Parts: sequence; C-alpha cells; structure tokens
Amino acid sequence: MASTIGRSGPGLLAVAGHAVYPALLPIPIVCFVGVLITDLAYIGSADMMWLDFSTWLLLAGLIGGGIVGVFLIAELVRARRGRTGALSAHFVLLLSAWIVEVFNSFVHARDGWTAVVPTGLTLSLVAVVLSLLAGWFWQSAQHRRNGATS
Repeated sequence: MASTIGRSGPGLLAVAGHAVYPALLPIPIVCFVGVLITDLAYIGSADMMWLDFSTWLLLAGLIGGGIVGVFLIAELVRARRGRTGALSAHFVLLLSAWIVEVFNSFVHARDGWTAVVPTGLTLSLVAVVLSLLAGWFWQSAQHRRNGATS
C-alpha cells in the first residue's frame, strides 16, 4: 500500500498515481455556490425546503473544505520555497471562504426569513466570490507549475 501513495506530477500528493487535491477542490466550491443558489430560491419562494437545502449544502461544503484544507496544507509544506505565491493566495482565499461560511452556518441556524435575508445572502455571495477566486488562483498555480505560458 505504501508504494501506491506517492506523487503525481510535480509536488502533488497522489494515490495510485492520481492527484488527490484537484479531485477534492471542487467539493467546497460547488457546495458554496449551491448555497447561494438555494438562498436565492428561498428569497423567491419563501419555501422552507430551500433553507434546508442551504443548511445541508453548508454542512457538506464545510466538511469538504476542511478535508481540502488538510490536503492543501500538506501541499504547501511539500512545495518548494520560491514557488508558493499563487498557492499561498489560493490557501488564504479558500480559508477565508471557509471562515465566512462558518459564520453563514450560524446565520442559517436562525428561524425563517432572517436566516437568509439579508445577512445569510450577503455571506453566501462573499463566500462564492472568495471560493471562485481561490479556484482561479489554483489554476494559475497549476499553469505556472506545469510551465504553461498562457
């Protein structure tokens, strides 16, 4: 088993030759975008089902983000010193989105309309922007790591 755990490409943790982090990164991003979408659906319909969906998506995104964060910290520790600029920005943005969503989960624990309007929706929007920027910085770091010029 130890021989199947190694590296895939330059600097990525891998299992059986497949990089782990890029497979896990979309989980919190998609869940956080889903929270924003279900918050907007709740505002449009006032159906409690959408608030429940938001709560479950927040939970899944926070758990997934925690797991992704552990892998990202391992990637940062393993990275070479001079090549962590975009990766560090990615980490800060993803961590910021995760922290915003922790507060958002407390806001969504309220009852009814005040769980989303206006604070929950604002926090969801901020977290989506931060997480999408984090994904963009991850792509930038990957292009630089692989030697792409465009």
